[in-house]
Amino acid sequence: MTIIKKIDSGIKRIFISLIKPFFPVQKNKIIFLNFTGNYDCNPKAICDGVIKAGYDADLVWTVMKNTRVGPLFFPDEVRPVLRNSYEFFRELCSAKVIVDNGISTAFVRYRKKRSQVLIETWHGSLGIKKFGRDANNDKSWLRKAAREGRMTDYIISNSDMEDDIYREDFWKKTPIWKFGHPRNDILLCDDKKKIAELDKSIRRQYDIPKDAKICMYAPTFRDDRDLRPYMIDYDRLGEALKKRFGGKWVIMTRFHMRTKRFLKWNLFPNNVINVSGYPDIQELMAIIDVGITDYSSWICEYMLRRKPGFTYATDVENYAEHERTMFFPLTALPFPTATDNDQLMQNILNFDEEKFVKDCDAFLKDKGSIDDGHASERVAEEIRKIIQA
Repeated sequence: MTIIKKIDSGIKRIFISLIKPFFPVQKNKIIFLNFTGNYDCNPKAICDGVIKAGYDADLVWTVMKNTRVGPLFFPDEVRPVLRNSYEFFRELCSAKVIVDNGISTAFVRYRKKRSQVLIETWHGSLGIKKFGRDANNDKSWLRKAAREGRMTDYIISNSDMEDDIYREDFWKKTPIWKFGHPRNDILLCDDKKKIAELDKSIRRQYDIPKDAKICMYAPTFRDDRDLRPYMIDYDRLGEALKKRFGGKWVIMTRFHMRTKRFLKWNLFPNNVINVSGYPDIQELMAIIDVGITDYSSWICEYMLRRKPGFTYATDVENYAEHERTMFFPLTALPFPTATDNDQLMQNILNFDEEKFVKDCDAFLKDKGSIDDGHASERVAEEIRKIIQA
C-alpha cells in the first residue's frame, strides 16, 4: 500500500469513528454493498425478494461513479447512494442489516456496530478458482477478508463444497445459511411468462431476432492482459453450432469488468454482439441456449439449466501455474474442454446431450448442491425476522 493510500485509509477510518455515534441504527433499514455497484448478483435477488414480500423496509443500494441509475436500472423502492460519500457512511452507520457480496464492508474501512447484522453472500458458487490464503498473494486483500470474516454474522451457501470453502479461511465459525444462492433462482424459475418477458427485453436491447438461438462466450480476466486466450474463431463457432444444434445462431460476448477496460473491440467481427455492459449475467444465462467460458464460475451455475456448455482454455497450464490455483482441473467439470479452436469445434459437433445431463447431475450431487429456485424467499424471511425483532 502506498503512503497516499495509507493516509487516505487512516483519514477514512477516523472520519467513520467520529460520525458513527451520531447515526443510530434504524431497525428497518437494509443497505446493499455490491462490489460492482450495479443492481445484480445475490444482493439484487435478495432485495427483489424483500420487495416482493412487502416488508416495511428502507432499501439502500451502494453505487459507483459510473453506475447507471434511474427507473430502468433500479426498482422504485431502492435508494441509490454513492460509495464513499458522506451520505453513504450515514446510511451505512444507521442500517440494521448490511448485505455484502465481496468484503466491501472491510474495503470501506467500516467496523459494524454490535446491533448491526452483516450478511455475506459472496458472488460465485461451485467455481474452480481458489481465493483463500493458499492461492492469493495480495496481503492487503487477505487482511480485509479476514476482517470481514470476523464481522460477518451470517454467510449464504448453496452446497457442501461451499460450506467447506468458507470454513477453510475467512468464515471458520460464521453461521451458514444453507439456502441456495438467491441469484440462481432465475435459472430455475418456473414462471415461463417472466422468462419470456426477459428474453424479449434482452433481444430488443441488442436487436436479436426472436427466432435466433443464442450462444454466450464469457471468459474471466487475466492479470497479464494477454488477449490471445480470448481469440475464438467466431465464424467457425457459428457454423459448428448451426450444424450440431440446427437453426440460426447469434453469438454474444461478455467480458469481465477487469478485461473490458483494455480490450480492443476491433479485434472482433461485426456479427459478434458485445453484452459486456449488461449488468446482470444471471439474466443472460437464463435465456441463452449455449454457454462458453474458460475458468469463470458462472458456467457452474449455468449448469443448473442443463443447457449445453463448453470450456475453451488455450492457456490452462500457464493459468494454473501463474494466475489462479484451482480446486480441481477443468476436466472434472461436465463441460467438454478445448485448448484450441479445432478442439472446441469438435467438442460442439460431437456433443452428447444425454451424457452431459447425467454428468451435470452427478457433479451437482457430488458437490452437495441444493439450489432449487427459492433461495431469495428464504433469505428475505430471515431478514424479516431481524428487522421485525
